Amino acid sequence: MATYTVGDLIRHKELQELVAVEPGATVLEAAELMAGREVGAVLIRGAGGAVEGIFTERDMLKRIVAEQRDPKTTRVADVMSRNVRHTPPSTTVEQALQLMVAHRYRHLLVQDGTKVTGLVSIRDLMYSFIVPEMAMAPEGRHGHMRSRAEEAVRIIQSAKRG
Repeated sequence: MATYTVGDLIRHKELQELVAVEPGATVLEAAELMAGREVGAVLIRGAGGAVEGIFTERDMLKRIVAEQRDPKTTRVADVMSRNVRHTPPSTTVEQALQLMVAHRYRHLLVQDGTKVTGLVSIRDLMYSFIVPEMAMAPEGRHGHMRSRAEEAVRIIQSAKRG
């Protein structure tokens, strides 16, 4: 487990594509995308696909709900977190978790040089410690539990046949 990297984790995630919106998207559009894709964050990508920021559930709470902004008219570029933390794919899961806990952020962009290869959440990292042999379901705990239940059913059915 000590050599399991965030690059390995990304390769095993079911959701391989990065969920992103343009800076001009409204918070409502971003929230609908997040809800539809069952993710806790979207990247904000500008011209040429460059990552300009990240919009998270925490941003929604602090900068929209608490400030009573209208999600239909507020642009994500106005409320996103601009400083997107990143790490190379060779970072171990343990090192990434230490970074996230120490600096109090929940998402980490994985970059190989200038190429963005993925985004991991603190939940992804925790699951990799708890059940390292299972692929991470994109919808988090509920999907993960469902996939574990399906695997248990397959094992039982196989045992009955054997």
